[in-house]
Amino acid sequence: MIERFSLTADISDIVDRFQVGNVIKGHTNRFNVAPTQTVSIVMNDRFDQRTMQESRWGLFPFWAKDAVNADHKTLSEKPFLARMLRRQRCVLPCSGFFGQKQVGKERDPRAMHIVVPSQQLLGIAGIYDCWRNVSGKEVRAFTMITAASTGAMSVWQPRVPVILDEEGIEDWLNPRITEFSGLRKHLEAMDTYLMRAYPVTNAVHDDLFESPDCIREIRPDFA
Repeated sequence: MIERFSLTADISDIVDRFQVGNVIKGHTNRFNVAPTQTVSIVMNDRFDQRTMQESRWGLFPFWAKDAVNADHKTLSEKPFLARMLRRQRCVLPCSGFFGQKQVGKERDPRAMHIVVPSQQLLGIAGIYDCWRNVSGKEVRAFTMITAASTGAMSVWQPRVPVILDEEGIEDWLNPRITEFSGLRKHLEAMDTYLMRAYPVTNAVHDDLFESPDCIREIRPDFA
């Protein structure tokens, strides 16, 4: 499961990368995003304009298996996910995500920050739900779509977010595509040889720890 990610791009970079027409809420310089926290997503508004809006990470109920991550293979099989897949797709701007790996003789698994060196800003496939609470305020929550990882990384990081390429971003945010058959080809894991994983502080496991140190490479303790 992916339970942490980072976003260090400027708002202007996100707007340019995803061709956003309207920025309503923009969050950036996040070094340790955890479930239930509010972040920026790129989505279509009711006029089908590409918009940057804020959303809670994790569908309700928060403890459900599909709340934080959703397996790309089950999207069309579960009615509540299939409903969102038709019209409520989003892209999550992301700079990197976190996993953990047993390194050397360390007693506890070491937190790892995983990036794609050729892409400073990633577009992760997601779906969201939206409703109004008892006060009449619009509430939004999303889940990140994941796939099984490949190669050597799969030994210690079994799942990775679905990272969309340029065509994938365009199709994923195209409101005219409502059938899963037109999207399936984009929901494959990126080859992990294109990624780089490096050790970072285990303090990222603390939801309240938010610092550039979260993504700073360290030398693990082999003692």
